[in-house]
Amino acid sequence: MSLIEALEQKIRNTIEEEDMFPAGCRIIAALSGGADSLALVHFLSGYAKQHGLGLTAAHVNHGLRGKESDADEAFVVSWCAEHHVELRVLHADVAALAKKSSQGLEECGRNVRYRYFRSLSGQGARIATAHTLTDSAETVLMNLAKGAGPRGLSGIPPVRDDIVRPLIRVTREEVEAYCSCYGLNYVTDRTNFSDEYARNRIRHHVVPVLRGINSGFEQAISRTTRLLRQDEKYFETIARQELNRAADAHGGYSLHALRGQPDCILARMIETAVRKKTGARMEYGHLEAVIRMIRSGHGNITLPGGIQCGANGNTLFVYSQSGQPIQWKVPLDCPETRLPDGRVLCIRPECSSVKNSNKINNLLFNNRINYDTIMNTNSFIRTRLPGDRFVPAGRGVTKTLKKLFNEKKIPPFRREQLVVLESGGEILWIEEIGPSQKAAVAENTRQTAEIIIKEC
Repeated sequence: MSLIEALEQKIRNTIEEEDMFPAGCRIIAALSGGADSLALVHFLSGYAKQHGLGLTAAHVNHGLRGKESDADEAFVVSWCAEHHVELRVLHADVAALAKKSSQGLEECGRNVRYRYFRSLSGQGARIATAHTLTDSAETVLMNLAKGAGPRGLSGIPPVRDDIVRPLIRVTREEVEAYCSCYGLNYVTDRTNFSDEYARNRIRHHVVPVLRGINSGFEQAISRTTRLLRQDEKYFETIARQELNRAADAHGGYSLHALRGQPDCILARMIETAVRKKTGARMEYGHLEAVIRMIRSGHGNITLPGGIQCGANGNTLFVYSQSGQPIQWKVPLDCPETRLPDGRVLCIRPECSSVKNSNKINNLLFNNRINYDTIMNTNSFIRTRLPGDRFVPAGRGVTKTLKKLFNEKKIPPFRREQLVVLESGGEILWIEEIGPSQKAAVAENTRQTAEIIIKEC
């Protein structure tokens, strides 16, 4: 087997071992025109045909280098036309966008690119980027200089959500050898030679020293990052499980359960709880402050993004204070409805008629309802609205949701998150409250259904 054949087999192994491309999916491949991205698209053009996958190359002209940016775009357009690769191009004024959003040029450019890539990808599509093993090693060194923990030292992951990196086990030297073998000309961004950027200083001055110590430096970093990712995956799994055990019925978490965890697990539990509200990672200083508050048993901390962490009694509450509550409404889709807050509501039909009165009483105020009451096209899942009124099963009275929540002692911030099931303009079920009189299971109920809300 030749060196190029071995290299291509390495890329195929990465794709298959990491399960990067589901059967029949479309690939959106980032194409800048540089050696890495050109090698990626060239390889994927053959791989996609062989495996029945769709392929679209995507190029973003950031408008930062004037004529050079336009020349890179022209090169990409010409290359894709010659090689019969579908291409989509976006023009963006990243400098103006960065100034408007108070972001750095690199951060803004990255956000622009990924928004564009996702705008091109449909259900089940994958975004392929040309990050290499060399890029991952440089990232580890940059994060090490900043004092990162295990996650930051885990390098660039092969797969993150819908983003895949088929070249992540390939060095930059191997990419250039690939291009040379296939006669692939490519463009070179002149900013790659400037020490103005921290990554370039690491690339030009630090990496050569480490290669001098160990010629297999990048492969050694790869082993380290793989081990750290395995450890991080295990710890995060434990943290999610323990967070679920610590959760109470009102959206808080038991301080007693939290304090029983070592810091390495507790830190990840806190991050998971906060990430459910913002989707963002916490900075080290904020994380340490919340841990100290939990250990002490009292306090209140405001985090970036309007997130509030408060210890009250034996409960930690994590909630958003960023303006008005977000309201949403989606059609009920049986058996599963994906909710805008990231959860999934499942409807599970059960056995037919319920005749045992004791069983009816046991079912009355839990998550079981009369299945027939929701089986029409006017059923929706939503958050509460001003003026909502409800007839709780077995009560014989109409109540406002505000009064019901007060009776249940549900915290105000939690009320905006509770799911409401509505059919034909009438509320039939409320999370943490139960079914309405109309939707309750009765002796003449032909079929019941259980409502389960899952965290994803």
